Amino acid sequence: MARIIQLRVWNVGPDMADRVQHRFSELVEGREWRDGTPWLADAASRDLLAQLFFDQALQQTRRSGDDRPLCAATFVRIAGDEADALALTFIARDISAGLDVDIEVRDPDNPIAKLRRVELARGRLRNGAPLESILVRRAIFRRMPDGSRMEMIPPRPPGSAFGQALGDDVRGGGWSFIVHDIRIVEPTFLGAEAEAMRIFRGLQALPSDDR
Repeated sequence: MARIIQLRVWNVGPDMADRVQHRFSELVEGREWRDGTPWLADAASRDLLAQLFFDQALQQTRRSGDDRPLCAATFVRIAGDEADALALTFIARDISAGLDVDIEVRDPDNPIAKLRRVELARGRLRNGAPLESILVRRAIFRRMPDGSRMEMIPPRPPGSAFGQALGDDVRGGGWSFIVHDIRIVEPTFLGAEAEAMRIFRGLQALPSDDR
């Protein structure tokens, strides 16, 4: 079932607005989206849709009684691809941490209650915990264009109550992606996804007998 995720950016000084826009554009253009590349609307937006959306977001903020200055907003339609939802959330974390701004991710139809509203300050949750602490621990599967499945495995602590890894538990603190039985482990979701997609495209370019 398709759902809409909204993103709100707060407390951005006038001298930081362009940097937020630049970083957001840089990150969203670095991956493929199932339903169009997201944009970030603000008071300086020239596109009519972005202007209307930002005006609506401002009105919603005022009606809610939130007195923080809303600086930018966007939305992404998630059409059954949790990779897009995760990517938007980690893009928000990257910007919040790197530019020291507050970002809220609203995903009201997420089946996991703790992910329906995620507030980030300096890249961490309001209670100071890392974003990964509220993510599901199980593997997430993504259907690829060739019909195969890409497996996305979130980071987790070593598989032992005594802090020692068990067996071949190589995940540690990084994301593990598996594409066509090839495992990629990177410190970040976006980094692991980018490498997995690079390998996937490389395999697709091979003659079918060589895959």
